[in-house]
Amino acid sequence: MWIENLTQREVFADKRFVLASNSPQRIKLFKLLGCLFDVIPHGIDENVWDNNLPPHELVQNLASLKACNVAEGMNDVFIIGADTIVLHNNDIYGKPKDQNDAKRILSLLNNSVHEVLSGVCIKEMPSGRESVSVARTKIKMKDISMNEIERYVQSGEPMGKAGAYAIQGEGERFIDKIDGSYSNVVGLPLELLEKMLIDFVKK
Repeated sequence: MWIENLTQREVFADKRFVLASNSPQRIKLFKLLGCLFDVIPHGIDENVWDNNLPPHELVQNLASLKACNVAEGMNDVFIIGADTIVLHNNDIYGKPKDQNDAKRILSLLNNSVHEVLSGVCIKEMPSGRESVSVARTKIKMKDISMNEIERYVQSGEPMGKAGAYAIQGEGERFIDKIDGSYSNVVGLPLELLEKMLIDFVKK
């Protein structure tokens, strides 16, 4: 199975969690941790970036903002925020604005290597204690034709996906090689998140 080996679910049994996201992919992945959680959308504009920040700091900052945006007034809860971007030739790509933007992004990623970065933030309330980290996965994309890109974009799958593809969907056929966490590319690096949670809740 592609999902990372999750072994410490009992640690989370008596904890309450909130996932600051309405992403179906992140919700599905978070369920694999085996803990009870609520979903509260964060309301942060993911396409407004501080271009002065290095990419690894950018995703951590956005993950923290998402967690903080839903934290007010909460008690006895651990809030999880996450943000994912694609980095290619030092350029950052998030979710495509429209189909033309999706075609542009896929054309640039075509037949080359890019990185998927996900920032993860855990925020405890009401203490405000916070842990933030980042996961990186390298992806080698196949040489795909413009006709294939066109058909894929027309399917609608690239919309709402960082880098304009879904590795867990039809976009998988464009991937030649993956080096690192698969779940990170889907949108939530479970191996990293589990380790962060274990370290965090035991303190």
